[in-house]
Amino acid sequence: MCQHFFIRRSGQNPYGPLVLFGNPVYNILKSQQKGISMPDFDPAACTSEHLRGNLTELRYRAWYNIPYTEHPAAPELQVLHIFIPEEYFIGGSINGYTARTAPIFFPNAVGGYMEAPPCRPYVYEDGTFNTEAAALAHGYVVVSAGARGKNTQMNSRNIAPSVIVDLKAAVRFIRSVADRICGDPDKIISNGTSAGGAMSALLAASGDSPLYEPYLNEIGAARESDRIFAASCYC
Repeated sequence: MCQHFFIRRSGQNPYGPLVLFGNPVYNILKSQQKGISMPDFDPAACTSEHLRGNLTELRYRAWYNIPYTEHPAAPELQVLHIFIPEEYFIGGSINGYTARTAPIFFPNAVGGYMEAPPCRPYVYEDGTFNTEAAALAHGYVVVSAGARGKNTQMNSRNIAPSVIVDLKAAVRFIRSVADRICGDPDKIISNGTSAGGAMSALLAASGDSPLYEPYLNEIGAARESDRIFAASCYC
């Protein structure tokens, strides 16, 4: 359990000073006022984890399987993982980034437009970090969301454009809890390969498009912006 601190920005200014609270249960349901209820998101319910690579040891805190919609159509898929470098919980910095300024890396595992689980950091057999672990080592906060796809049990809620809708909903969730996690919600960087690269590009190109609003409302997405800062796209 990560019981001793969590972080939020004070006041209404997203760039205001960070405040540390000793009681992590404080403010858990604040996101309700933004149109979404997330009682399963407890800032204290994390694990402290570490990975050892060839050159360095990585320590971070992890939150797994957090629902990012209020009315999910596929609850086992519409969840996300959050990973935050341990250094940010002790007031430290990594490569010049701090708990307030760290970009939020947002990778997806979509391939072939199939459904995909959230990504997570790990070490390859040769001792090198995967993309998510490398991002953490560089000082990024990592948030990865699962998404529905063309092989998800089909009904009227799981057909296209469900993949991009789910990623947008996850971005909105990140913004709705930005006062309870580290990272800069105005520096969200999407990443994907193959169909995931296409989704990453579309996520960047269609920020706050009204075309997706009915679908986002249907699954109970947070009433936040779904724009992102940048996209990293691979084919």
